[in-house]
Amino acid sequence: MIAPTPEQVLMRDSLIQILDDGVARMRGADGGPPDRNVWAAICEAGWPGLLLPEASGGWGGTAIDMVMVLEGAAATLAPEPLIAALATAPLLAACGSEPADALLADMLAGQTVVLPAETAVSPLAPDGGFLLFDAPWADVAVVGAGQGDGFRLIALSSAEMDDAPLHRTIDGGALRILSGAVGAGRLLAEGPKAAQAFYATRDLLRLGAAASLVGLVARAFALTVEYLGMRSQFGQPIGAFQALQHRAASMHVAHAAAWALVCEAALAVGGEKERVACAMAKAKASATARGVLKDCVQMHGAIGFSDEYVLAPLFRRAVTLASAFGTPEACFAELGGGG
Repeated sequence: MIAPTPEQVLMRDSLIQILDDGVARMRGADGGPPDRNVWAAICEAGWPGLLLPEASGGWGGTAIDMVMVLEGAAATLAPEPLIAALATAPLLAACGSEPADALLADMLAGQTVVLPAETAVSPLAPDGGFLLFDAPWADVAVVGAGQGDGFRLIALSSAEMDDAPLHRTIDGGALRILSGAVGAGRLLAEGPKAAQAFYATRDLLRLGAAASLVGLVARAFALTVEYLGMRSQFGQPIGAFQALQHRAASMHVAHAAAWALVCEAALAVGGEKERVACAMAKAKASATARGVLKDCVQMHGAIGFSDEYVLAPLFRRAVTLASAFGTPEACFAELGGGG
């Protein structure tokens, strides 16, 4: 299994220090506009430029850097749209147009939050359109539609999205379902190269979400192991019972398998197997998170459902991330594996 390098550990820990207690910010939002103070600190530290080359004002980081950082930071439950920002900056840089360059500069400076909207292959939007996760954060949404020479990347302002109502997600965030017929907005790029950049962004979104899901699983599993050693029944810790030991061992194996697949997908970015690897990593991490987090809650008993205990928000974030940027069913169907 791939472990983070000392440099990646330092990167991860510095980000965690900025994100701090994301649970408090998530609970404090209460459906209102997001608090952008932490986002300003994230941008000041240069995080949205992690995957940009140094010549473009970025860090020159790699997909494996992104994976190591997001996996470790997931347990903070920070509500800031970091996954989407990391994936969107390379997309804007690849457009090669003045509007895209201006958006990228504003994004890196923390003045504008730019998020990608995905094609709605999801039960959340049975009539089609585009899904915009973390919608309350978005000052601008980037939508890609069409095929071949007719493919277009469009930037929609927040005012142009107002007609699409907010739908609350289980983790306290919100999404918008944008119309499939996008006629407004600014043209950022068009043609096959724009399409290639857009789908590469989708791969990064899936990879980032997969890494975060594995991080959520790791935190929930650690809490569960700790609880099994603390909770007593019949005069001994419940972790002494063989049935629960076997169950915990299966959870550990599931986590290790998902993490290995995520790391392999990160190493595949930029190669011929990128699309397949990222889709498989997202599908595996989503399914693993759903299963392991459910078992963690069940093994905790009643406390696992309590809003005051951190396991409940971990579970809710996992459910939301499992549906974002391609559900397991959508990823498998895309690869010809059915639902």
